[in-house]
Amino acid sequence: MIKRAFRIPILIRSIALSGMATFPSAPALAAEPGDGAITGLSSLIQAGGPIMYPIVGLALVAIGVAVVKAVQFFRIGVGTTTSVQKALDLVRRHEPDRAVQELEKRKEPVAKVAAAAIRGKLNPRMEDQLVREEVSRVAQAQLDGLERGLAFLSLVAMIEPLMGLLGTVFGLIQAFQEIQAAGTRVEPSTLAGGIWQALLTTAAGLSAAIPVAIAYTWLQRVVDVEAQRMEDAATQVFTADLFDAVETSEVAAPPAGTGASLPGDELVSAEAAE
Repeated sequence: MIKRAFRIPILIRSIALSGMATFPSAPALAAEPGDGAITGLSSLIQAGGPIMYPIVGLALVAIGVAVVKAVQFFRIGVGTTTSVQKALDLVRRHEPDRAVQELEKRKEPVAKVAAAAIRGKLNPRMEDQLVREEVSRVAQAQLDGLERGLAFLSLVAMIEPLMGLLGTVFGLIQAFQEIQAAGTRVEPSTLAGGIWQALLTTAAGLSAAIPVAIAYTWLQRVVDVEAQRMEDAATQVFTADLFDAVETSEVAAPPAGTGASLPGDELVSAEAAE
């Protein structure tokens, strides 16, 4: 946690330095009346007005959160199931203690849920319902850790376009006030300049919301898939005894067509011979 906290400011500074590529380039927009073309992010923010500061600031923070979550998922092995599957195979081979030892070495959320299920099954004092409740508690704790920060991304993706629209409304109000003050001596260039400056905030809000929405959708999908894997691993632990019973009954039952006799068949044959 400490190492990650030191890396977040570095990440945000690096994003801020490359932020000029986030928005449309200067010539693609227009020329600022009296100042020439917009040449960078700072001039873009100044042209858009005060509402641009929260739009850009929230976008940079949201991108930083998305990168941190992606690194977190990679470090704890979200999406990997090889080690968990090996442990489940040990459970089927009646080696649950060894399976727990293997799972406790892993960081994957699925491994922690599977380990909790196996430990519960090994405890003779815990009823099956109590084991399931404990597994649900562990799974929910793991999901809470994975979903931490995703609500912020969803919020940013939702409010960025609204903030951009709000800035556009304020910009148009100001532009029409200037037109009214100028009376009949309104230059078309002045009118056009006021309108495009007002539209800058809408473009900025949409440009910020799109990548954040994509990041949120992808991260949430990863969490949903991981939750399904947790449920599948716990189910395999709970049904391991059932599979053993099925295999035992298949071995005990005589194969069809082999001519194996039942206990009463010999008595019936003897009576028929008499």
